Amino acid sequence: MTSFIPCVKWVKQGVSLHQNTIKLSQQELKELTETKPKEKELSKSDKKDYGLDNYDEEEMDMSGAMSISGLAVYNNTDFNDSDTDSDKLDEILKPDDNLVLVGNVKKNECSLEVYVYNGNDKDFYIHHDIILKHPPLCLEWFGSIGNFCALGSMSAMIEVWDLDLIGCLEPTFRLGRKKKKNPESNYGHTDAILDIAWNEHLPHILASGSVDETTLLWDLETNEPHTRMENFGDHVQSLKWHPFESQTLAVGSSDFYVYDCRTYDTYKSWNIKGKVEKTHWDPSNGFLCYVGTDRGQLICYDCRADKPLWKYRGHENEVTGIYVWDKFIVSSSTDETLKVWDRENKHLIKIREFSGALHSLDGCTDNPFLVAVGGSGTSKFQLFDINDFSLKTC
Repeated sequence: MTSFIPCVKWVKQGVSLHQNTIKLSQQELKELTETKPKEKELSKSDKKDYGLDNYDEEEMDMSGAMSISGLAVYNNTDFNDSDTDSDKLDEILKPDDNLVLVGNVKKNECSLEVYVYNGNDKDFYIHHDIILKHPPLCLEWFGSIGNFCALGSMSAMIEVWDLDLIGCLEPTFRLGRKKKKNPESNYGHTDAILDIAWNEHLPHILASGSVDETTLLWDLETNEPHTRMENFGDHVQSLKWHPFESQTLAVGSSDFYVYDCRTYDTYKSWNIKGKVEKTHWDPSNGFLCYVGTDRGQLICYDCRADKPLWKYRGHENEVTGIYVWDKFIVSSSTDETLKVWDRENKHLIKIREFSGALHSLDGCTDNPFLVAVGGSGTSKFQLFDINDFSLKTC
C-alpha cells in the first residue's frame, strides 16, 4: 500500500479548551468500547422531520451515544509538579490553538493524526494519533456537543471518534448497521464513503456520499439516516453545505447538483464533462459555487443560471482540493502543483510545485492565508502560508 495523505481538515480555535487530557485505563477502555448506542428499526413512520424551517427553535437531545463527550471535563486542580514536563505541557490546548486533522495511510498501518498549530506562538506539533483499521478516505469535524471527527473509509461505515480522548481503541460510535442474520434491518451505505459534510446551521445533520451512488443525511440524535438521495448514476465524490442556507447542499458526481434538502427530490443540476472531484461555496456570495473536475477544470456556477459563469483548465490532472476566501481561489491537483488564482480576474497569481501528487487541501478560517496540504511522495503533510509560500514544519 502506498503512503499518502488522502484527507486533511482544519478545526477552528476554541473548540477544545481543556486544561488537561483524559487518558483512560484499560478497564475504562473496555467499558467504553462495550458501550453501544441503542438500536431501533428504521421505518418511515418513526422518522422525525428535520425542522429545516424552524431550526433556531429546536434543542439538541444531549443523551445517547454522543454523551460520552461529558467525560471530557477537566479540573485545573488536578495538576502537580510532576505534570509540568514538556509532554504534559504539549497536551494542554490554548484558546488560540487550531487543530489540524490528518488521515494518514502508511505501508503497514493507517491513522488519524491530530496536530496543533498556534499562529501566535508559531507552535506546530502532533498532539496524539489514533490507529485505524481501515484506510481513511475522508473526514469531517463536527462540534454538535463535543469535539468529534467523522471518518469515512472502504468499510461503508462512518466511524465517529471523540478527539478529546487519548488512547481510544474503538470509535465512540458508528453510523450504519450491518447484520448478517437479519439483513432487512441493515441501513447505511453499501460501499466506500467518499465524502462527509456537517451542517453547521443544523448541527444534528451529517451528509455522506458513497461509491454506492447515494447521498445519505444522518440524524445525529438517532444515529440513523433520515433522507436518502440516489439516481446519480455514478460515485458521489464531493459534498458541501451552503454557508448561509441550512437546507442547501452541493453534490458532486458525474454531474453537479444543488439540492433543497427539505424534500429529497428537489434539485437543480448541471452537466459536467468528466466527473466532479471537489465543490466549494463562495464564502461571500451565496449564489456562487466552484467545482473542480477530474480533467483539471475549475468551473464557477451561479445557481440562478443554467450555464456556468466561467470555466478554464486550471490543472493537467484532476483537482483534489479547492479553498476560497476574499479575492482568491486555491486549488490542488495530482499534477503536483498548488495554485493561487485571482477570483475576480481569473488569472494565476502563484504556483508551488511539489515532488509528489497532492490529494487533499483545506484552509484555516482563523488564519485565512494558511492552508494544509496532503499528498504522496515527499509531499506528505505540510502547512503553507499563501502570502509567501513559506513552509511550516512540524
